[in-house]
Amino acid sequence: MSTTWILVSDRARARLFSLVPGAGELEELSDFVNPLGDVRTFEGERPPSTHDRIGHTSHGIEPHTTPEEKSARAFASQLAGAVEHGRVEHRFQDLVLIAPAHFLGALNTALGPQERRCVVSEVCKDLVDASPARIHQELPRSIQRGQGIVMDRQH
Repeated sequence: MSTTWILVSDRARARLFSLVPGAGELEELSDFVNPLGDVRTFEGERPPSTHDRIGHTSHGIEPHTTPEEKSARAFASQLAGAVEHGRVEHRFQDLVLIAPAHFLGALNTALGPQERRCVVSEVCKDLVDASPARIHQELPRSIQRGQGIVMDRQH
């Protein structure tokens, strides 16, 4: 019997569930909160500036990465660390990722190659505040029944 972990997340919060074949319901293992997940830049906010080497002029510089992106990447890395820890301890065999598209990409980038091999399904939806029963309904049928699948991406 293989255990499946379901990571349901967005850039501000994540919930980790376990689904054991035969149990039929999700067990919540962890809840993660990103305190900077709701950081937003203000419209019209002046970018940082720099001074030229000669003279007294300055000009604005644009950041390469927004604070939202930095926060999302850091949170995705934290979640990837938790998943890696679970994989190393053999706590699951299959992994399902459920997240909005913008954060699903950050999760995929943060996961290591061994954790990526565990991913059997990706569901591109924002379900972080959904009930465990609702999350279970959104899983592919083969996972709900505890059957292994190669890869299923729902968008």
